[in-house]
Amino acid sequence: MAQVNDGLTYGLDQFKFGEKVLGYISEEGLAWGGDKPEKVKINAAQIKGGPVKVITKNNGTNVITFKLIQLDGAHCKDVMGGTVAADGTYTPPEKVEDLVGVADIKCASGHTIRVFNGSLSAKLSGNINGSEVLAIECELEVLAPANGGAGYAIYPPEVTPA
Repeated sequence: MAQVNDGLTYGLDQFKFGEKVLGYISEEGLAWGGDKPEKVKINAAQIKGGPVKVITKNNGTNVITFKLIQLDGAHCKDVMGGTVAADGTYTPPEKVEDLVGVADIKCASGHTIRVFNGSLSAKLSGNINGSEVLAIECELEVLAPANGGAGYAIYPPEVTPA
């Protein structure tokens, strides 16, 4: 049965970075944040009621944060780089570097959000106890595409990004 596009985007089914499907993400899912666009208000001495013009200085930023909780060697390497030995032992890189690539977020609602150019940074974090698991805190910052255009697109159900 085809999914209906009711305009509601919800539920995380899959997060793919580059060609790799990332492992389990904590139940909090993804948090979309960033900075609001910066604006400059132009005031005139003759006008007392408010600015005469508002100019957008920059578009702000879009940052997606999440916690990867499936920490086998392959998933650690997919978000932090480094190496995985034949026995599965993960060793992080000596020098931390962000990974850059395309990200696809597949939602239970049928929507797909594609980030055309994202910078992924990751850091081991969290607690090791009886009620929580160790995680990798990940942050994907939406970068301007090299060829211009928007940094991301939201595809409705039944539409697959090309």
